[in-house]
Amino acid sequence: MTKNEQIRQTLLATREKRQNQVLKVYELKVNVHSTSKEDFALFNSLFIQTKWIQNDMIASNDIFNYDYKNHRVIQNFDKDKNLVERQLSINTGIHQTIIKYLKQDIITLSKVKKRGRKVGRLKFRRTCNSIPLRTGQLKVINSKTISIPHFRKLKVYGLEQFITFPEYDIADAKIIKKASSIYIKVSVCIPKSSAKRAPTGKTVGLDFGIKDNITTSDGEKFNCSVQESDYLKFLQKKLSKKQKGSKRYYKCLNQLQKEHEHLTNKKNDDSNKLIAYLLKNYDVIYFQDEQISSWRKFSKGFARNIQHSYLGRVKAKLVELQKTERSFEISKWSPSTKFCPCCGSLNTGITLADRIYRCDCGYQFDRDVHAAKNVKLFGSTKRAECLEQASVETLASAALEVNSSIVS
Repeated sequence: MTKNEQIRQTLLATREKRQNQVLKVYELKVNVHSTSKEDFALFNSLFIQTKWIQNDMIASNDIFNYDYKNHRVIQNFDKDKNLVERQLSINTGIHQTIIKYLKQDIITLSKVKKRGRKVGRLKFRRTCNSIPLRTGQLKVINSKTISIPHFRKLKVYGLEQFITFPEYDIADAKIIKKASSIYIKVSVCIPKSSAKRAPTGKTVGLDFGIKDNITTSDGEKFNCSVQESDYLKFLQKKLSKKQKGSKRYYKCLNQLQKEHEHLTNKKNDDSNKLIAYLLKNYDVIYFQDEQISSWRKFSKGFARNIQHSYLGRVKAKLVELQKTERSFEISKWSPSTKFCPCCGSLNTGITLADRIYRCDCGYQFDRDVHAAKNVKLFGSTKRAECLEQASVETLASAALEVNSSIVS
């Protein structure tokens, strides 16, 4: 058996295995207390060399014929704008992966351009905050230690998120530099049976709003706002008084970046907990295609509330959940607020000031809960139609296959 045939068989076996697996992304944090200054200096050196490689590829006129073997020595400019040669010490596997990812970015941009969208040129990077790792370069040693190129033993937090599964395959990873520490994002394939939960037999509809950010059809209301701290405002004012380029300026900037990162982590954590709560208690989540970003145009108060909330993150996660059939989106033109479920009429006279929905037939209910119930009603009806249509198409295709086999 030749080498190409072995590779082909391995790829086919991997594809078959991936059909029974689901992809999850986990974030690991490097243990600062057990990592030396030399290790952090090495991390910074790797980020700088990654920037050199990317800028060298962009400067070359032939990116797709760019070979790492001929570019282990790179020419660029130093602080005094003198042309110097840089000898790369970065792992050759990482070097190849950086080249591969940049080529994929070019291919993606060309596809977007063919669709009629405007696409600019790739720009030179002043900084680089991520280093890609290919499959097999990250290995788990124990429950607290991993191994990556240039680091034989690296202690991290967060491995218990996926090593507790009976089977898992690490697909790829990425080293990310943030203000607080170094993080490693890992893509892990786990069996679908491990990711499945026992069905509850319940569904829910969600209504998005400004006052009560999320209202469920069961009457629950969630506030998704995370306010900026006074310390963040203090740092912003302090940074504006520093001389740009000085040591104190960059020290204050790093403190401000850490505070922004803390705020982002808080929003991500709260949105993850909310989605986990909904998935635990309901089998299917129905929601409406609301243009949340356009709400900022209504007034300054609306814009401030949207800026300080993680409502957009929740909606983005619900859109992703449609791939696993755990959520279903209805059209933004569906009259979820105006429709009366009792008589079927539309109340076109309702305004934003009306917090109670009232109909001429005598039906009245809380406006947000009423809208969430209608979202559930419209979503369940539309989903049933889609499932019925899919089953009819499956039967039709099966009948065609049977008929073709009989004719042949």
